[in-house]
Amino acid sequence: MGIPDRIILTLYTFLMAVVAVLVVLCSLGIISQAAINQFLATIPGNWEYAVGGIIILLVSLRLLIAGIGATGISSLILKTSDAGKIFVGKNAIEDYISEIAQEVYGVYNVKCETKLDDENISVRINASIEPGINIPETTEEIKYNVRDTIKKVLGMEIKDIELFFKQIKAKN
Repeated sequence: MGIPDRIILTLYTFLMAVVAVLVVLCSLGIISQAAINQFLATIPGNWEYAVGGIIILLVSLRLLIAGIGATGISSLILKTSDAGKIFVGKNAIEDYISEIAQEVYGVYNVKCETKLDDENISVRINASIEPGINIPETTEEIKYNVRDTIKKVLGMEIKDIELFFKQIKAKN
């Protein structure tokens, strides 16, 4: 979960805490039912409440999606023995693959996303490439280097590699 999602989650949690306090106050009789009915009577025909409800619904869906995405595999178990397990984190793998791809001539600003399962790694590489570089040859070189290096270092097979060149522009 990224920083913007964490900020949204914090604000949403605060909002839910306020709602919980109001429910407790209502159930204890501190806030009367007449006050609740009076508030509820102002809602129909008031578009501000509709907008607020839509915003809360969208935030809820966003947090739900972010939460589902966060449940994926975040590390690989490379070896298990009586002495323990060897783990490699998803971020470490992504950073390493980015470095491998960036070593290819003419490729820069490399970012990598991986999907891990028990036996394979799927990779998406986003990068920029300098003008005049042969894209098909460079793509094959990146794929070969990544597959070969990851096989040697981690002992894992790369299921598929997807490359996306977001810019064809001279490196600054």
